[in-house]
Amino acid sequence: MDSMGMCFTLLMVNSLPEDWVSLTAELKKNRRVFIQFFNPACIVGELIPFLAYNVHQAFKHGYNVLRGFEQELLVALYGKRSFQEASSTLGASVSQRAAILLVSESAAVLKEAVAALKEEFSKRGLSVEPFRDDEQSFTSFWSSLLSKNLNVEALKYSDVLELVKERIALLYV
Repeated sequence: MDSMGMCFTLLMVNSLPEDWVSLTAELKKNRRVFIQFFNPACIVGELIPFLAYNVHQAFKHGYNVLRGFEQELLVALYGKRSFQEASSTLGASVSQRAAILLVSESAAVLKEAVAALKEEFSKRGLSVEPFRDDEQSFTSFWSSLLSKNLNVEALKYSDVLELVKERIALLYV
């Protein structure tokens, strides 16, 4: 993502704390970093560059749906313009495992934000680890969601990944 001037990392926490909103606001204070929490079953690492690129382009060219980059990530991944639906379907829940995506224009700022995030979560007795893709959970999550709109059964991981990328791209057409 160097060509776009964006850096990102995807992390995992075993339990999202109740004060995650205020924690996120504090972490973002005086830092140019975007932080979004996801249900870990809805995301895999190889999807992040595609998702971040599409959202970045939406803002660059003014066809974004929402004002906030983080919120736009959820809407773009969901593939529909309803933030409420995207948030309830793809968003992380308090006291549940959560994937954490951090995006910044600066590698130094990203590194600083990750260190601060780990420190704050550690104070709450929570450990932040690198995200590990779970292709089976991802496939199951999206197959279930996609089967409501499409007549699809028994999709492979690669098929699901391509369908999700297509959803992201089609939102902005």
